[in-house]
Amino acid sequence: MNKKILVTDIDGTLSSGEIVHPEVVSACARLRDNNWQIMVATGRILATAIEHIKAIGAWAPAIVYDGARLMDPMTGRSLWEAGLPPEIVNKVLEAGWNFPLELQIFTDEAAICRKNDRETRLFLTRADVPVFDNLQEPRVKDRVFRIIFYGNEHEILRLEEFIEETLGDFVDVMRSGDDFLDVVPVGVSKGAALSHYIEQLGIEPEIIVAAGDHCNDLALFDEAHLRIAPSDAVPEILERAHVIMPPVREKGFVYLVNYLISGSWVDNKGLKRVVL
Repeated sequence: MNKKILVTDIDGTLSSGEIVHPEVVSACARLRDNNWQIMVATGRILATAIEHIKAIGAWAPAIVYDGARLMDPMTGRSLWEAGLPPEIVNKVLEAGWNFPLELQIFTDEAAICRKNDRETRLFLTRADVPVFDNLQEPRVKDRVFRIIFYGNEHEILRLEEFIEETLGDFVDVMRSGDDFLDVVPVGVSKGAALSHYIEQLGIEPEIIVAAGDHCNDLALFDEAHLRIAPSDAVPEILERAHVIMPPVREKGFVYLVNYLISGSWVDNKGLKRVVL
């Protein structure tokens, strides 16, 4: 039997914050019982995604670092990855160094930041992620998979434009939230990582369903037969979604699971817009 796969973003799609609602947890168990495989595709690193993965039983390889790594959530082993070239890392850091934004540099399940990147340090240390906050100049020697700038939306948009103009041939930039700007290697995305995983399966899944809410999920949508978005997703995502579910605060994921289990998608498969 061909696989039925649901690939979901975490923040703003599956949950808000660090807790998955118990009704969503139960719904995902029902989905798995109905022969669906669940996998996550997130900008988070594995360490900050693992509790969400456990909650919904998403034991398929996890797309993390916004697509820069595909990792086995059970062992923590990297199955595929793409790092930023060291010279490009330093150019990106130089480009954003003086912007009034926090900086997060992700290496192998660890982060590098500056002393004054307070929110970054607090969030990651609470998640037991090693944080090295001694960065004093825009230079690092570690292997880097992803760089994040975090802060005021206006400054994020300004930096996004600047990096695209000056380094667009070497990196891809995408907003993963109004206040977050991700910088990853060229060609890296959640969608590219999903495509790599499907190729390794050796079989064509019966259906691939992708759920997401922000611009970094657009490439994921490209690889899906059926595209799902919460009603409060960004306009770029809503325009491309086949199915609109209620937002996280209304436990929208429960409605999505019920729709998938019902089999209604078999006759529709994105031919018309469905609002759950």
